[in-house]
Amino acid sequence: MAQDGMDDVENVGDSGKRNREFQSSFTRERLIHDLLPADRQQPLLLDIGGHMGESVRFLRRLFPTAVIHSFEPSPGAFAELRLLEDQRTHCHNVAVTDLDGTIDFYGNAISHTNSVYRVNTNSQDSPFNQPMQARSVRLASFCAQHGIGHVDLLKLDVQGAERRVLDGAEQLLQATDNIVLEIMFFDYYEHQSSFLEIESVLYPAGFRLFSISDISNNPMNGRTDWVEVIYRRTPQR
Repeated sequence: MAQDGMDDVENVGDSGKRNREFQSSFTRERLIHDLLPADRQQPLLLDIGGHMGESVRFLRRLFPTAVIHSFEPSPGAFAELRLLEDQRTHCHNVAVTDLDGTIDFYGNAISHTNSVYRVNTNSQDSPFNQPMQARSVRLASFCAQHGIGHVDLLKLDVQGAERRVLDGAEQLLQATDNIVLEIMFFDYYEHQSSFLEIESVLYPAGFRLFSISDISNNPMNGRTDWVEVIYRRTPQR
């Protein structure tokens, strides 16, 4: 009886069938690949939070002719990232935030959790705040300095500091077509992200949520820890 009830719920509005059809046709790679027109010859991509080059390799595979600017403030991770630098991939040992200058940055035992925010010592996850200084730049300043007037794809993975990156983009958001970013819901850092925080910047700038391209559910407590979401600029009428 319980299973019959679950089947009934799943099939309300044919959502179960639609989701299965979606999963058979769309992968995360395809969702991101299809954001850009097939005839775009040399798209400009900004990779904020490049770590050791994982996203550079991913973006190169999807967009072989793209020009990529990848940013990573951690010296150890940047040493690996810069090995990927070539004529079309430019790596920058700098944090992207809402400030031009120098900021506090915190390293952790697991390097991909390094952040401009300290780990929350009350979290059940292990804190490991190693303070350091990092150069910081606003996207608006960087793009003005490098003559970048249009961004095809802005990717953010900055461990809870997405709002600070977006605040530093200013008018550049009006010249950006697509944004892929991670929103963290759990309390690993002293600052916790939310859809409200992100949408308060992106919605007025003309972006609308297009898809949830990845999701991390915690197998121990059922909580959703983070999601990767895609925002697209709505056509001007």
